[in-house]
Amino acid sequence: MTRNTVNTTVSLRPADAVFLEWASGVNASGLFREELADQMAYRGIDRRQLVSLVGQALDAGADLDDLLEQTTDMDDLEALLDTNKKIDDDN
Repeated sequence: MTRNTVNTTVSLRPADAVFLEWASGVNASGLFREELADQMAYRGIDRRQLVSLVGQALDAGADLDDLLEQTTDMDDLEALLDTNKKIDDDN
């Protein structure tokens, strides 16, 4: 008997990693990009905004692991960026 095995590879972008950390109850191993987008929509996360904010944080020198430790939602991420911007403006 011949077995057919299907393998699927999913590439996660930094914004996806941040969201998956925030939504720790999500079974990430079973998600495809479409399901990830559905979960973001269900939880009220604007993907474009999340991608933009994570990109800004990474461009400003933030480390992805630090972002994951310091944030749990969009408000945390925006506050972190606002705080860093204010510090940069004061210097």
